[in-house]
Amino acid sequence: MPKITSSRYIEAMTPWLDKLPEYLRQCEFDPSLSCYGTGESAHWPTQSNCNVFAALAVLSEAPELPEKQRLELRGTALSLLRYAMATHVTGRIPATDGKSWGHHWISVLGLERMSHGVNAIREHLTEGDCTALRNLMISESDWLLDEYPVEADMLGNSGRNKPESNIWNGGILLRTALDYPDAPRAAEYREKATKFLLNGLSHPLDAADETRYNGRPAREYHVGFNFTPNWSLDHHWYLNVGYMVICLSNLAMLHFYCRERGFEPPPELYRHADDLWRLVKACTFRDGRLLRIGGDTRARYTYCQNYAIPMWLFAADALGDRDAAEFEKGWLDIVRREAAANGDGGFYSRRLAQIAGVSYYYFTRLESDAVLCLSYGAYWRRKFALPDDSPEFPVNPPFSWQDEYHGATFLRDGNAARSFVWHAAQGPAGVCVPADRSDMAEWQNNLRGEIRSSCTPQSTHGRSSHTLFPGGFLNSGVSEWEERNPQGEGEGVYAYARHRTACAALPDGKTMLFLEYAVMTKEATIDEIKGMSLKMPNDLFNGGKRVYRAPGNVEIELPGNPGSTDSRTVSSDRLSIDGALNVYSLYGSDTLTIRRPASREIVIHRKNGPWMYSLYADEICNTYRSGCGRVRPGTVVLDGGYAVAAGGELETPVFRRLPQNGLLRMVEFRNESGRWLFAANFGEEAAAPQLPAGAALLAGSLKPGRAALWQL
Repeated sequence: MPKITSSRYIEAMTPWLDKLPEYLRQCEFDPSLSCYGTGESAHWPTQSNCNVFAALAVLSEAPELPEKQRLELRGTALSLLRYAMATHVTGRIPATDGKSWGHHWISVLGLERMSHGVNAIREHLTEGDCTALRNLMISESDWLLDEYPVEADMLGNSGRNKPESNIWNGGILLRTALDYPDAPRAAEYREKATKFLLNGLSHPLDAADETRYNGRPAREYHVGFNFTPNWSLDHHWYLNVGYMVICLSNLAMLHFYCRERGFEPPPELYRHADDLWRLVKACTFRDGRLLRIGGDTRARYTYCQNYAIPMWLFAADALGDRDAAEFEKGWLDIVRREAAANGDGGFYSRRLAQIAGVSYYYFTRLESDAVLCLSYGAYWRRKFALPDDSPEFPVNPPFSWQDEYHGATFLRDGNAARSFVWHAAQGPAGVCVPADRSDMAEWQNNLRGEIRSSCTPQSTHGRSSHTLFPGGFLNSGVSEWEERNPQGEGEGVYAYARHRTACAALPDGKTMLFLEYAVMTKEATIDEIKGMSLKMPNDLFNGGKRVYRAPGNVEIELPGNPGSTDSRTVSSDRLSIDGALNVYSLYGSDTLTIRRPASREIVIHRKNGPWMYSLYADEICNTYRSGCGRVRPGTVVLDGGYAVAAGGELETPVFRRLPQNGLLRMVEFRNESGRWLFAANFGEEAAAPQLPAGAALLAGSLKPGRAALWQL
């Protein structure tokens, strides 16, 4: 693969210039100025405007482009920057909604993210521009000093989990102190910047840390910890790999800003960055696509994914990780492939067309993030000598991890990435994919059945227990299905089904076994009951085609997003997907269903509609029933087992359900690597399984709600 260069980023950015005129608007209060998108004072439009300014500023200094084009781009960039400064509370005109922006917990984020653009175009700023920028920066910094407290908390629903905002607010204070040392409160900016930064990637042990920063021990700055002891992040109230990336991306912006401007970066900028990067790196496929084991509530492969670019550059330059360049190369190819498929220069104009129709506000923000993040690679790789290859990149470096708070277990070994997380974005979610097939990864209620009511169903995060053992893990628990937005007056949110799930990652480097049991707890109208519910993305990232094979020379080739419902039943208990991932119905059904919705169903999670969708996925179910109507309490709606394995021969495994008493469930599974017994106790009392001679316990116990694994 060619080395990564600034020019490759420029080539990925320039087609978007054909699309840009659709998003630009002339300012009605000052026709000499332009704005991007809706131009409102709210933080997303403000950030988007700053994003596009920075990207155009970088392009305007790109030697690869003709001089005439560069001059035009510089003019547009300056117009957008001047609009941002003029509509700030220190400015002279309102934004398109008649209001000014600024003095808000997130108001400086756009300023942080555009800082490299200011550097790129600094010599072309007028005296008036420089004065307006100084006034803006000092105004925001004063507000942060006087009005905004430094807070931190591990719980995402506390309102105080603020890792990324602490970093960007600390960044703006530090940059103001460095850029304007004559400012009357520069020393105060520097002191509070230290406190913000030390409470960004904050850890429980920081409360006793004696390491000195800006003249004081870290413990004196510590107000709380945003990360769990194992470095997971509960941002937006789930295990949020994406916002771990956002945190590191903001450190990157500050790191490269200091490096370019010749400022000495403070040590607190790098504190714990290595610790967090180790986990995020493990949650990244070789092609750069994030393995979001805890799921995602936003549009797939857009916002947080794009901000991995500055993070990778930071990892290469500040943390010395040579593998980061490989992630860059892979992701840049994915970005270019999607843009080429659109055919109009846009980054998401085909895949996210439904979002554009529902929210122009949201869609233009996503487009701006993409071009901005490419500009980091274009600019920093032009300015600095950064590693551009990874000569010995490991295909799947072994990694094992668990986290108590999120009920999370995660393994990368053999040829697979395997995980199960209870405190995930849209309810519990599992992942089992080949390590080299990022296009197969999805987590929206993945590898766990669904009982979907007619009234905005949602699964709760659930209670769980887990065990990590050499080469494998157990994870089991219970959650509930709820109707989140009932329509009747006086009708509240309520749970209608209790869903128990247990999974085992076998010590064979590829296989996961699942057992599940669900019973109705309240009468409800049920649209669909789906066992297993393996989501298999079938969109442009895999070329819009999946090939499913079953025994007996059965081969089904299915295009993505068919435009009409196209579900079908396969008369087999096993199925191969692209010859890379195999699924098996262990019990509950002797057939498998490939559920094919009429359009994209991977949703942007919102408390209220309208729903917006960002990816198409087929769905493999071992049990599938639709149009169930009213279902009474006490009805068992799911009782089945299934397995997923990365690679391997489809015909190899042998399995059977072993009869047990009550709500104890047990299966035997045998493949070329070994023979295992997996059991789960879905009852309320301890259970004693009937085991064959020679069974050796690997992990677990059969207390109520627990699971156990034996090897024969």
